[in-house]
Amino acid sequence: MHIFFPIVQLLSIGHMKSKLSQTKSKIIQVAKSLFAETSVYKATMSDIAKAVHMSRRTLYMHFKSKEEIFDHVVEYQSNIINEKLQKVADSSLAPDRKLKLYILARFNAIDNLVRQNKYIRHDFIFNNLRVEQLRKRIDVKERQLLAQILRDGKHNGLFNIHEPESFSKTLLIMFKSLEQPFIMLNHRSRNYQSLREYVDLLFNGILKK
Repeated sequence: MHIFFPIVQLLSIGHMKSKLSQTKSKIIQVAKSLFAETSVYKATMSDIAKAVHMSRRTLYMHFKSKEEIFDHVVEYQSNIINEKLQKVADSSLAPDRKLKLYILARFNAIDNLVRQNKYIRHDFIFNNLRVEQLRKRIDVKERQLLAQILRDGKHNGLFNIHEPESFSKTLLIMFKSLEQPFIMLNHRSRNYQSLREYVDLLFNGILKK
């Protein structure tokens, strides 16, 4: 009997945590849609509570502020991008084709993200320091994915690089330097033409062979 009750209590606590996590996920999803419609700047905690059908007091039990919810929304979107990139990195393609596909998939995902939410687009362009703070953990994951592709390419004799881990950091810096002009241009066909030229430059150099 003495053993049984602690086990029941643990199961109950586990169930409560699971339910709490589901509730927070629901709040993030609802807030994501609300921010896309009215902006993170205009939406209030009362608006979010009303949209998710709960009291403001209950909402504050899960999140301290609207800004904290927005941080989770951006992190959620970033995780979706990373999942797509992980699939590319895990594919059976040759490393050179995989890297090209990775670059295109990366910028396509960012393009879709900022087209879905003009306020995230605004932050990418005008509040980049905030975006950088939010995606520090995501950057670590992306460097790992790039290093994985680069190591395979070096091992197969396709890439002329000495330190894949170091070069992955350089590549990520280059990618991120292109994000603002890519987003600001806001023209799909011209964006992807520029991106294809960049990829061609990365792989083949600027001189005609």
